[in-house]
Amino acid sequence: MSKESNFVIYCMERYRYYKRLSGAEVAKIFETYGIFGYITKYFESLHTMGDRYIVQDIDDYISGLVM
Repeated sequence: MSKESNFVIYCMERYRYYKRLSGAEVAKIFETYGIFGYITKYFESLHTMGDRYIVQDIDDYISGLVM
């Protein structure tokens, strides 16, 4: 597995933990909003950030799509 793939899984787990969701719920959210691609594209920046920042960044990204 690539470092990007491992990081996507890590982000999913952190998002699941902070949002108190199931793995299936997080997978659906990430699929619906293209979060997998977003995390991979911005891996270099995101992997240096803390858990809460990553979760907030994902929420901000989703909010930008929904508006």
